[in-house]
Amino acid sequence: MNKLELFVHDLPSPESARRFFDQFSERNPTQVNRLQKKEGLFSDILTLASYSPLLATTLIQNPEYVTWLGRKRSDSSLRDKDELLESLARFALTNSQLEPNVLFARFRRRELLRIFLRDIRRLGTIAEITEEISNLADAILENALRLARQEMDNRYGAPFEVDEKGRQRPSDISVVSLGKLGSKELNYSSDIDLLFIYSADGSTTGTGSRGSVTNREYFVKLAETVTQLVGKQSGEGAAYRVDMRLRPHGRVGALALSQKETVKYYLQDARSWEQQVLIRSRASAGSAAIFKSLFAAVEKTVFKPGRDAAEALRGVYRSKEKIDHEHRADTLFDVKLGRGGIREIEFIAQALQLAHGGTDRWLRVPHTLISIARLADRHHLTADELSRLSN
Repeated sequence: MNKLELFVHDLPSPESARRFFDQFSERNPTQVNRLQKKEGLFSDILTLASYSPLLATTLIQNPEYVTWLGRKRSDSSLRDKDELLESLARFALTNSQLEPNVLFARFRRRELLRIFLRDIRRLGTIAEITEEISNLADAILENALRLARQEMDNRYGAPFEVDEKGRQRPSDISVVSLGKLGSKELNYSSDIDLLFIYSADGSTTGTGSRGSVTNREYFVKLAETVTQLVGKQSGEGAAYRVDMRLRPHGRVGALALSQKETVKYYLQDARSWEQQVLIRSRASAGSAAIFKSLFAAVEKTVFKPGRDAAEALRGVYRSKEKIDHEHRADTLFDVKLGRGGIREIEFIAQALQLAHGGTDRWLRVPHTLISIARLADRHHLTADELSRLSN
């Protein structure tokens, strides 16, 4: 048995690994010879190709990633947002000819090579892997926001608002993530659900090329630009699919709202399922202070003291029915939306958080695995239920 057959023999798709090797060899014969002398790296590359057609194509199109992965494959640490921002800055310097949306898509796929390999080799827990995938999205969103702000400032000047004492101060924005990104449980193919919340109304300085506009117009255009940078499809795909449907007023709502308007919406107009969504929310990019202030203002509405557990479960069940109606599975079994699937587990946790979180702040955590563990600690779930839901 030759070295290739030895390595692919026990892989989930040996044929995919062989096909990858043939295509990679045809395009990069010199690199293949060097790769075969590094048995550990050779095995890792074939394993990635066997598990993921997308990553196999990424390696074929970018053979220099093999050398990069050779340096990173032994690193089992979880990288945070700041570390990934530094990596993205270095990647941008060496790929300055790329359009930003293509740059973000390529950077994401390169980093997924490293993260997925850690996952396959069981070098991180599920919570650690999904957190790092979420940190990667945060870093890309932060970089996209910086690029978009620079472009908007060049057009309209910087946005300003008036504080309670009548003084002018710079305005800021928070890119708020919901759902799986909001709880740092993003998976490899998740959409990212976003809200854009700016600090207050006002106007820009007008020092840019197109004069002054209101803060609303500035930040709506900023939100459009960010979603284009991370979500625009190119020949290489997009970094992420961006979903803005969970924003206040849904599809007809403005892409960016002031903090005051957003608080008013969630206190007066939001439906129960929209308030439930805020259980899994946080600032992914921009100002964390804006999000903290927003959540502090609506938290008591989300977690109402004295709520009945049965009522909370019924409300969450109705929310799930609406989602299931919109996203009917075409297959007999859907691991996300099907009976006993991931969505049901998330909603069970959220229902119990709504029922008991009003009087117990410790239960108000966005991460599903952490929340069900805490619910079990408070005896709202049995040890057996915790084990089954976690598994």
